[in-house]
Amino acid sequence: MTGREDLPTRVVSALVGAALLLLVLWAGVALILPTLVLVLLLGGLELKEMLARRGIRLNLPLLLVGGVGVYLFSLPVLYWHFPQVPWREVALGLFLMASFSYELLKGADITRFVFTLFAFLYLPWSLGYVLLLRETPDGHLGLWTLSLPIVASFATDIGAYFVGRAFGRRKLAPEISPGKTLEGSLGGILVSFLALLAYTGMVREVFPFGLLELWLFSLLLSLAAQLGDLAESMLKRFAGVKDSGRFLPGHGGLLDRIDSLLFTFPLTYFLVVLFT
Repeated sequence: MTGREDLPTRVVSALVGAALLLLVLWAGVALILPTLVLVLLLGGLELKEMLARRGIRLNLPLLLVGGVGVYLFSLPVLYWHFPQVPWREVALGLFLMASFSYELLKGADITRFVFTLFAFLYLPWSLGYVLLLRETPDGHLGLWTLSLPIVASFATDIGAYFVGRAFGRRKLAPEISPGKTLEGSLGGILVSFLALLAYTGMVREVFPFGLLELWLFSLLLSLAAQLGDLAESMLKRFAGVKDSGRFLPGHGGLLDRIDSLLFTFPLTYFLVVLFT
C-alpha cells in the first residue's frame, strides 16, 4: 500500500485515538489508572518482542507488577495525605530490590536485569506522572495541565514533519533517524510555541505567565518531545525493526505513538511545579 492510499487509514485511526484519549483524560484518575495499566501491558509486549530479536529477555511479569506499583504510588491522594513520603522513590527502591532478588534466585542474568530496569523507567515510571498531572493544581485545572505536554508533542511532530518536508536539508541524527532534519526540528519548536501560545491564551489559569516563560516552557517541551522520538528510533534501530508493533492501522506500534509523551509528561510535571 502506498503512502497516499494509506492516508485515509492514518487519519481515521488518529481521530479515533484522539477521541478516546480525550475521553480518558476528561474522566479523571478512575479511568486513567486502568488505561495506564493497559498501555503498560501493550508497551511491555512490544518491548519484549523487539528485545527478543537481539536475544535479550525481558522480565515482563516483574515489569507489570512493578509498573502497577509505581502507578499506585503515583496516586495524588497519597501526596495529599502524606506529602512527606517520597512515594515514587519508594516504588523504585522496591522494584530494584525485587529485581535483584529475582536474578539471585533465577540465574543472575545481568542483561535481563538491566533491560527490565530500563523498561521500568521508560514506561511506567514516566507514565506515572500522568496521574499527578491530572490533579495539578486540582481536579478541574488538572485536565488542562495534563493537556499541555500532549499539545506540545503533537504540535512538534506536525511542525517538524511539514517544515522538514518543505525545507529540510541538514540531517539531525542520520545514524538514528535519517529522515529527520535540523530545519524540521526548528520548525517543530516554532509550531509548538505557537500552539501553546494559543492554547494557554484560552486557559490563563493553567499558565498565568509572560511570553518569555512560555517560550522557555515550549522550547523545553519541544526538545523533550524530539528527544523521546529519537530515543525510540534508536531502540528500533537496535532491534532492527521499522515499527515497534501494529497497534494502530497506518501508525505502527503503541510505542511509536507515545514516544514523545514519555519524555514530555515528566518534564511538564517538573516545570509546572517549578513555575507555580
